[in-house]
Amino acid sequence: MTSTETTVRIIECTYSDELYRHYDGQTEAQDAYIELDLREGTLLASYNAEVGNAVPFSVHHGIERRYGIPILTGDTADRVMEEIRPLAERILADWEEHWDGNNMVARLGQDAQAAEEEIEEKLGDFDKSDIVTEWDIDGATNGSEVDEYGITADTTDGRLDEIEATILKDLADVSASDVVVCHGLDDYLRETRDNLAEEDPLTAAELRAAREYLGLTGDHLAKRLGVNPRTLRSWEQGRDPIPGRIRPEIAELKEATAKAVAEMAEAWESGGKQDLITYRDDEEYQAAHRGGRWTASWHRRVCARAAEQTGARIDYAADHDSE
Repeated sequence: MTSTETTVRIIECTYSDELYRHYDGQTEAQDAYIELDLREGTLLASYNAEVGNAVPFSVHHGIERRYGIPILTGDTADRVMEEIRPLAERILADWEEHWDGNNMVARLGQDAQAAEEEIEEKLGDFDKSDIVTEWDIDGATNGSEVDEYGITADTTDGRLDEIEATILKDLADVSASDVVVCHGLDDYLRETRDNLAEEDPLTAAELRAAREYLGLTGDHLAKRLGVNPRTLRSWEQGRDPIPGRIRPEIAELKEATAKAVAEMAEAWESGGKQDLITYRDDEEYQAAHRGGRWTASWHRRVCARAAEQTGARIDYAADHDSE
């Protein structure tokens, strides 16, 4: 069966380090490739998701043609696919699906074979600036990140992500490529923060004060922390030590709450300075915020803080709607 559609559709990369994937436990990153799907008429760049030498049957039978490449940046991969599109279209116009006695396999015509050889030649030479630069963790870090970036036991995951981005940007300034990766850097930063939290966990009083500050019941906070409510009560009563991991998780909840307060205050300022609306119970809150992860008591606390900042009045939704 010869293909009647000879126009190749390119599936572009969506981010700069899309072809980079380094699985935990592996010494090297996964191989990358450009793939021409003869049945679909598509050209894309990706990494080998399989560990080892295994390949999908469609690749083994030649239906999906893979051409090995270095771990290119997303922009470079897109540019290269555009450059080889005419060659890919020659292949697409000169192949057939053939039964070999066991499976349907792809059989290329003479021109398709020649075009494939040209593709492989074109994919054999790249500048270092075209290739994602990978740093190892020892080269990317210096052990002074706590002081340099102000990492504490309360540093949130969001802030650690910002620190990671800053480190990678600095590495890009001294690398051949603008796209830089470092396998394990995120784990390194989180371990650094978590070690600080283990050395200085929350006290029972701090945990209870944080819960009340957030306007959460013990049951709801336990749910957010992924623990049994009895465990949380035991921590607050000082019967059991509080694990260090709880401290940054509480910091995350505080940060999310502070963001909600700021957004509510901003909306009040820009929305005509009308009353802030809150809810008597969780049923009312959930009806207004489908799938919301918080509670009515939390929302009332957010309203109270926003009102303190703005001077706004607060009203219940049901009372406000009945006016």
